[in-house]
Amino acid sequence: MNSAQIKFVLISLVTLLFMSCGKPSTKESIEALEAKFKEVTSGNGINHEEVKEVILELAAAYESYAAENTQDPSSSEFLYKSAELYETNMMDIGKAMEIFDKIINDYPESERAADALFKKGYVYHNTLKDLNKAREIYLTFLEKYPDHELASSAKFEIDNLGVSAKDLLEKIQKSAVEDSVSAQQ
Repeated sequence: MNSAQIKFVLISLVTLLFMSCGKPSTKESIEALEAKFKEVTSGNGINHEEVKEVILELAAAYESYAAENTQDPSSSEFLYKSAELYETNMMDIGKAMEIFDKIINDYPESERAADALFKKGYVYHNTLKDLNKAREIYLTFLEKYPDHELASSAKFEIDNLGVSAKDLLEKIQKSAVEDSVSAQQ
């Protein structure tokens, strides 16, 4: 066994120890799973089944920690990370949306509540292609968070609902050329 394989086995054993004891998820167990995730997703010869297993373990640990530590400010961050794993890596949009809703409802004052609301609009727009629902969510976002760093992105998304990526690129390029010409005058 080379050192990378030994390291992977040790991280796996530590993770299994934390998970199998039936004890609550801790930040340390989450860190171990995050390290394991980095390990199984780096280098050549990625084992997709192993990656999927680690993603599910990590998402469950994030959710477990949040459930057991509802007052900890990092809980909303862990939930957001879990939602992103489901949405991006597992393509489980339903589960991701469920977690985004949990963040919005259970942690309304956290920074991640705004991010989760924006992300819901983004998913409705770009993944589910439900433009009416996307518009509704983006408008709610702008009403609740008019000064948020994503407010301009929400406005941009509303202005470009239903515009194809190709047409959007052409629109941006045309605008850049017009801005350049205006600046030269």
